[in-house]
Amino acid sequence: MYRMPLPTLKEQWTKPPSSTVQAGIQTTATIVVALAAVFAVIVQSKDNPKFAGALVVLALAVVGWAFGSRVIVSFQIRGVRTARDKAARAQHSELLRFAKRFAQFTSATDCTNIRPSIFSLCGNNVEKCAELCPPDYMKDLFPLFLQHLEAHPSDNVSQFLLAAQELKGLVASYNRYYVTEPFERMRMKRWAIPNSSLVPELGSWIASLPLAHQDNAGRQIEDSRERWVRFLDDMRQWLEEVNESFGVKLPVWFDRPQKL
Repeated sequence: MYRMPLPTLKEQWTKPPSSTVQAGIQTTATIVVALAAVFAVIVQSKDNPKFAGALVVLALAVVGWAFGSRVIVSFQIRGVRTARDKAARAQHSELLRFAKRFAQFTSATDCTNIRPSIFSLCGNNVEKCAELCPPDYMKDLFPLFLQHLEAHPSDNVSQFLLAAQELKGLVASYNRYYVTEPFERMRMKRWAIPNSSLVPELGSWIASLPLAHQDNAGRQIEDSRERWVRFLDDMRQWLEEVNESFGVKLPVWFDRPQKL
């Protein structure tokens, strides 16, 4: 679904730069040796000017071939770099699409998201919500990232890969602090179950809610979790294809939140 363009250039993209430097050194050495040999023969062939002239022409041909090869290699490298940058610019739209999908999950007013759902089920009580979730910094932080991404499209592959890695880091941070860890706290049997007995029995967070609200709360939380997991799976697949196409190793792993 997210197959990158120009897959046939991958091997060229990932070719070590040292091979180009080594080829340049070898070419230079060849030229020096050839010129030295021609100079020595000319010095020893003063009585045969035709032979010396032929050697000069041959030496010039060798020099022209050597430098011509380097010029061709230089153009090939520039062409590969241009192709990489073009592919990165084409993938910027996918990067932006994932950023906008993530922005929907960070919305503090969308009650279908996990954190707003928890806040609502806590009766909009900040202190009770804080027992499960940390203060919401993402609603202020991520719009700045998205605004910068929209205003400054990737011009080259380095900018694109850096922005992709930054988005991955933001998603992983949100996943840990606002999804995975709150789910772990909700599963812990440390919450007082209402009207269980004279001595309150401890159970999961859902069990601590009023009985009439438990089924609806469970469905609401699970629906939010499934939407979030689908997003994580899609983004992981896209990052894997970015790595495959560009020959890089961006981190792709996310800790999947388990059901309550």
